[in-house]
Amino acid sequence: MLYLIGLGLGNAKDISVKGLEIVKNAKEVYLEAYTSILTVGKDALEEFYGREVTLADRETVEQNS
Repeated sequence: MLYLIGLGLGNAKDISVKGLEIVKNAKEVYLEAYTSILTVGKDALEEFYGREVTLADRETVEQNS
């Protein structure tokens, strides 16, 4: 299953409760950083989520999808 989950307005803790549950249980988590202006860093998200997050840059979004 593919989920698209918004990060919220600017803090790692702004994710919805359901979104956080999905992130914690997902097989893989990608952070789309090509078309989004990120207000929180990958490291902060990984720390809050307690798991690895893969950065999805332009190449990943355009070539590997």
